[in-house]
Amino acid sequence: MRRKFVVYLSLLPILWVLVGFILYPTLSTIKTSLIVENGFDLGNYFQFFTYTKNMEAFVNTIVLGLATVIVCGLIGTALAFFVHGFQFPGKKILDIFLLTPIMLPGVVATLVFMQLYGESGLVTKSIQFLFHLQEPPFILRGFWGILFIHAYTQYIFFYVNVSAALKRIDLSLIEAAKNMGAGNLKVFLNVVLPLLTPAIVASSILTFMTAVGSFAAPALLGDSYRVMSVQILMSKVNNYFGLAAVQGIMLSLISVLFLMVLRWYETKKDYSLSPKGFVIGTLPIRKPWLKGLFIGISILLIATIALPIFTLVLLSFVKRGTWIADIFPKHFNLNNYILFFSEPGVAQPFINSINMSVIATSLAVLVGSISSYVIVKTKLKIRWLIELLVMLPWALPASTVAINMINGFNVPNPFSLNMVLVGTYWILPLTYFVGMLPLIVRSTNASLLQLHPSLEEASRSLGASWVETFIRVVVPIILPGILAGALLGFVGAFGDYTSSALMYTVHNVPISVEMINTMYDFDIGLSMTYGVIQVVITMVIIMLFQNIGRFGEFKF
Repeated sequence: MRRKFVVYLSLLPILWVLVGFILYPTLSTIKTSLIVENGFDLGNYFQFFTYTKNMEAFVNTIVLGLATVIVCGLIGTALAFFVHGFQFPGKKILDIFLLTPIMLPGVVATLVFMQLYGESGLVTKSIQFLFHLQEPPFILRGFWGILFIHAYTQYIFFYVNVSAALKRIDLSLIEAAKNMGAGNLKVFLNVVLPLLTPAIVASSILTFMTAVGSFAAPALLGDSYRVMSVQILMSKVNNYFGLAAVQGIMLSLISVLFLMVLRWYETKKDYSLSPKGFVIGTLPIRKPWLKGLFIGISILLIATIALPIFTLVLLSFVKRGTWIADIFPKHFNLNNYILFFSEPGVAQPFINSINMSVIATSLAVLVGSISSYVIVKTKLKIRWLIELLVMLPWALPASTVAINMINGFNVPNPFSLNMVLVGTYWILPLTYFVGMLPLIVRSTNASLLQLHPSLEEASRSLGASWVETFIRVVVPIILPGILAGALLGFVGAFGDYTSSALMYTVHNVPISVEMINTMYDFDIGLSMTYGVIQVVITMVIIMLFQNIGRFGEFKF
């Protein structure tokens, strides 16, 4: 009994953090949504459902999320079959390039696409000039503009998951179906596709939740196409906190309902594979004309994926104040990089993002690793509550998490030591921490599930306490899982724009926000320089992640 009391007592700081920064802000948002001038009331909900623009944004968000899932599903699945179903020259190079969009933060990708395909973009103006058109052939804005960017940045979820699933399909199942007279199409629909369902469901969930919570593309390109994430910002800016709370809750309901429907569908069938037999192989391409076709498609795909990155790097060298009316920039130098590395004020947003991401990641690793151990390796009755709290932010879009933090800490409370955190430096790293916590917990859970209990028992039998066993035995073994989650969490925080736009102050302007500010000041070169720095840091971290453990599946 005394040992249990000590264990529960030692978990109080973790529970304090989880309740204080996850549950309390969520409840505060619900409370705020129910408060009007005369006390508790449903007036904010009435305003939401009766105001045409709110309902328009609500429907648009659902449509955009579903459209993104369909488009990214078709692209990502087709690419997975193309790369991992056939053997042709350049396949490995193409596979590497298809993974590169994950290195582009959302705001960077949006700004680069604006420079390429916007009304005055390089590609748009080039086509208009070549064909002597009076008007631009297309304009990157509205629903189709957002969907275009989502397709480029989010097909990666389907590509990675379906690629991994294809490698596990038992070839004997396909051969058995063919021996029974099934054609290729029937084999694909009745054998291969059902076995890919878990990967497709996991990818669909991630894609939908990312799409409905998307902020950079809708905010910069949405024009008259309203979505919930942007409506939340507009309500917050105009001090309609009650309405913003309702909008955040409704955005969360969209994500949670989609998650529940797909998980229900997934549980209706058995997708287990036989451990025997050979996994599906790749078909060699022998006919010269067909091999040439595959190589041509590969080159086209590589060019399409590489063009935004090449443009980002190229425009970062544009001389300040020289690219105004010309289709292509003509003057290049290193001044933007010299300015970045020599002027403290210019580099400060980068330093801010690094510092806040490090703070958030450190706290998430500490809380996440202990929480994961309690969830996986103990039989404490309280572990269900810990698991619920740490995974709750995963089901919430970033805009909702930010609104929760604003509602929770715009007044003094015990969890903030009776301080108002909104408007201070600390609110943003704490919001990053909440957002990345589920990622670290899931990554650590995977490592802990592979930790044999005998290792802990041996340590305890030799006289080591639980704390000593955890630090000297458990942590070194599960460290790769912790680091993998920490690195990916750091990448997300470093490139975050949604929470940053809602919560930054003059003291902690992050690099993503500064990119937008410099773009609006018509300093395109410096804005792209910030983007290059972001991509380089992200690329280095992804490479570290790959060295720690192979690039695994994105799963919910």
